[in-house]
Amino acid sequence: MHVKFLSIAIMLSSCNVSAEELFALPQPWKNSHYASCYSSLNLGMSDTYGADFADDENILQSPRSIGSRKFVIASDSTSGTNSQRTVFEKRGSRKWCVVLSSPPVADLAPGAVSVFLQRPTTWTSVTQAPPGFPETKVLYRWNSKDQVYKPVSCYTGSVRNWKSFDCNEAYQ
Repeated sequence: MHVKFLSIAIMLSSCNVSAEELFALPQPWKNSHYASCYSSLNLGMSDTYGADFADDENILQSPRSIGSRKFVIASDSTSGTNSQRTVFEKRGSRKWCVVLSSPPVADLAPGAVSVFLQRPTTWTSVTQAPPGFPETKVLYRWNSKDQVYKPVSCYTGSVRNWKSFDCNEAYQ
């Protein structure tokens, strides 16, 4: 009995499962670091932004305490105004998990904090488009089952005129 249990445990621990195999994500978010967890923030940053991230002045880290949670919002500002953002959440004393990963955006802001969850229930990202072109806005909602913020609503337009569209067509 012990050998059978041990065999199953070894088999499960050696599985390399990506986030898209664990839960459905719209196309622009597939192959991201969603739901990846690391034993240190540096390992997560290295996996996301490359081994030399600490030497790159364009890789930025912004620690935030929101509710009772500790987050680090990381970004690569190399491209200018719109940059890819990754939100790491500290879990326990030594574990950091990617709870949100966005394609290049100009702003990523947390929504209201749930008293029950002690975390933001949503985050919203917005791109900065060139004059005459529509911006893209994405609403991410906390999914307790998957322990990540999933993109749930996508909009195109401008501040006074947002139109909903399928998130699978975002950032194309």
